[in-house]
Parts: sequence; C-alpha cells; structure tokens
Amino acid sequence: MKIIRYISMSLVAAVFVVTSSCDSYLDINVSPNSPTSAPISQVLTSVTVNVGFRGGSDMHRFTSLIAQQFAGQGAAGTQSREYARYLIQPTDVNNLYASLFAGQLADIEYIIANSEKSPHYRGVARILKAYVYSQAVDMWGDLPYSEAFKSPEINQPKLDDDEVIYTKVIELIDQGIADVKATTSALSPGNDETIFLGNRTRWERLANTLKLRLFLHYTAKDPTFAKTKMDALVSSNAIFLSSNADNFQMNFVDAVSSQNSIHQFEISRPDQFFPNKTLVDMMNGTTDPRRPFYFTDFPFGSGTYKGASPVDAQSFAFSRVHTFLRGNLKSAIPATSVNASGAIVAAAAYNNSYTGAAPIRLLTFAEYNFIRAEHALRYGAGVSAAEGFFREGIRASLSLVGVSAADQNAYIAAQGNLNATSLEGNIAKIITEKYVANYGVAVEPWNDWRRTGYPALRAVDASVAAMTGGIPRSLFYPDSEVSANTNFKQKSNMLAKVFWDTRP
Repeated sequence: MKIIRYISMSLVAAVFVVTSSCDSYLDINVSPNSPTSAPISQVLTSVTVNVGFRGGSDMHRFTSLIAQQFAGQGAAGTQSREYARYLIQPTDVNNLYASLFAGQLADIEYIIANSEKSPHYRGVARILKAYVYSQAVDMWGDLPYSEAFKSPEINQPKLDDDEVIYTKVIELIDQGIADVKATTSALSPGNDETIFLGNRTRWERLANTLKLRLFLHYTAKDPTFAKTKMDALVSSNAIFLSSNADNFQMNFVDAVSSQNSIHQFEISRPDQFFPNKTLVDMMNGTTDPRRPFYFTDFPFGSGTYKGASPVDAQSFAFSRVHTFLRGNLKSAIPATSVNASGAIVAAAAYNNSYTGAAPIRLLTFAEYNFIRAEHALRYGAGVSAAEGFFREGIRASLSLVGVSAADQNAYIAAQGNLNATSLEGNIAKIITEKYVANYGVAVEPWNDWRRTGYPALRAVDASVAAMTGGIPRSLFYPDSEVSANTNFKQKSNMLAKVFWDTRP
C-alpha cells in the first residue's frame, strides 16, 4: 500500500513520514531521547495521521474480518481470504505491531519527553498513547510497557501484565486531561494536530469517553469495578462526546496517496474485501436505511444487498464497500463498470467514482450513547434511561450516514425499543445496534463480541476454518518480536484471552 501524507501539512520532516503496512520498520526499543530531534509539532502531525491511517488499514482488516463485518475473497492464498478463515500467522502481524510501537508510540514518547514546558502537547500525546496502548492490549494481551522505549539500557523489554497496563492507561488519560486543561503552555497544538485541529476541549471530551469505553470492558471480569468507575465518571463534571462533530476521526482528502486507507486498499487489492454476509443479512432483516450508504446494491440497481462469506467460491458477485467508508461519489458509477450479472467490476472507472475522502472513524458519538445505554441498563438507571441513550445512539449513526429525518424516525420507531423480556435480551439489542453503527471502526466490534457474546456470531465453517475451537480471542504475537526478544512467549493458538475476556 502506498505511503500516505496529509498533503496540507508540508511541514512534516521526511524522517517522520507515515509509513504503510508494506514498508520496513524501525527498532521498537529505540529511546525517545535519542540525538535525532525534530519539532514536536511535526512529530504530532505524523502521529495523528498515522493513528487515523492505521485505523482503516491492517488493524481494521484483521479485527473486522474476525468480527464478521467484512469477508475476504480472491483466490486461495489471498491474504484477506486467509485471514477471514482465521489463518492469521505471526509474520502477518509484524508490520501492524511495528507501526504501533516503532511508529506511533515511539513518536508519542518523543513528544512527551520533549514537551515539559508545553503541557498542551504533552496532554494530547498522553491521550493518544492511552488510546494506542489500549488497542494493542485488546489485540495481544501482555505487552512491553514499563521497560519499553528504553534502549540502549534495555534492549529486550519485559512484558507487563495486560491488566496492569490498563490501569496505567487510565492514569495516562487522567494526566492527559490535566495537561490539556493547563492554563499556560509554551506551545499549543493547532492545525499540526490533524484530528481536532488543536481543539483541546474536544480532546478532553474524547479522553473521558475513552475512559468509559475502557471501564465498560470490565463488565464481565469485574462488574463491581465497572459499575463503580462508570457511576463515578458519569456523575462527575466530566464532559464527553456531545455530537457527531466531536467524533474521534481522521479526515482525508481527494488526492492521490492522501485518500483514506480503506479506499486505497480497495484500489490496490480489488475483489478481496467485501461486506460480510453476517452484517448484510442482519441489516436486510431490519430494512436498515444505512444500507445504501454502507454498500452498493447487488445486482447493481436492484435495491437489494448481498454479503460474502468465507465459504463462498471466488467471486465478486456481492455488494461492495460504498460511500460511508470510501467517500462521496464524484460521479455516478458508470454502467460500463457493471457486468451482465449485475456485479461491479473493480476497474479504474469504478474506483475513480469515489473521492476516497471519507474519514477513518475511531470513536464516535454514537458509540458513546451505546456505552451509556449499556451502563444504564446494567447498573441501575433502568430501561427508560437506557432506551433514551439507545435511541440517541441509533439516531447519531443514522444522521452521520446521511439518512433522512423521516427514515430516521421510522427506523427508530421500529428498532429503538428495549422491550426484550430479559436483561440479556436488551443487552443484545444494544450491542447489535452498536455493531451496525461501528461499521468501519477497528477493534471495538470484536471487543464487544468477546465481552458479551453479541451479536451472536458463528465461527467460520469447519470446512474452511484454519483453526478449531471457535472465533479468535486475540492475535498471535509478531514473529519479529518473538525472534528478537526472549521475553515474548508465543501463544499456542489465537484462543488465548486478554484479561477482561472472561466469557466462555
């Protein structure tokens, strides 16, 4: 995949250009205090672009294929097809791990180490470090933390317990909030920070919402802890995401190599990544008005939608990823791009119809409302309070997509009721709508399934599955780290669980 540069940010030094998943990578144990130096503003640009790009790149593909929002296609041996049947090998995750540790986290450590008199920069960096580490823990479990980035003193950092890292991550968030609220700062982020463009109130809103997300992960392992922490946070004066305008996302532009990573993959690897039958059938069952934005129809022009699954023979006779993830249409999909069966041929004429400028979404206002709905339902506020947040989450998602007000109201009237006869039945409703709304969000749909069992996914059919025992619960450690650091002990399989995943 090609390197992406945020084209309006020409100040980024070449050494900090964001690298793609196909590039070589750096030593993840390099110290942030090395002699090489660059202005922290340039480094922050690299970090924020990289965080957004990676959110739609291999991290998204691994986790969304496992969570059955997407399905892989192509000939036998094609990466996406193999990943979808759980053949994700230790070498496959080398570049993802390196991009997080040698890229994002190393740059973040540099900012933290060089921003003593600029707490506004340090605060943003701490919040981003918390976000990136939380995702890494959710994918792998135990990881280097306390001894990371201390080369040459420590070249083989130990792995810290994943639950301990979570506590450190939450402390980082609190420190980051205090920093971005500091009354004085020698330097403050502006447009060099490509997510909120220097809006520190939005960073504070994100930080508190991220804490809610992390506390929610404890619901199965330690419900008392989850309730206590969430109750305290929502009853405090904390501010949270308050509208779609606050969404934690990276915006992209319609220019070669500056389009979003999902769109770039569709161009560079055509006919390999399709909406999954699980998600499409779920949305077909409720006549979901988001379908014309999420997917192209199949056959083209029919108003019907078809998803792919790992058991399907090689084909492209499915709905494809559409405007919500690829950006608006610059022109209508040409008739010449549709074959006799109604399938879209992924040639240049088709791909060039999209701007590629859709944002990569990382944590949204819709998700915040679903978190609040689940908290209210589980921990005492009651169905009525939960239903208010539930409906607001659905509406935020429908509005973000572009569904008309009339269709929003009709869908919410039909699907926005927590009227199941049991707590679990209503939890299933919340998580299922959250799953649909989080289409395109990396990691969290997989987290929700591992934590709650919803939506009710079925493991890939044994006739094609590359592993037995069910749906993966974590990723293998990267071969690059197991080979280089004796503290890494490879997992026997991907059924190993992270600390908060206690469901059978």
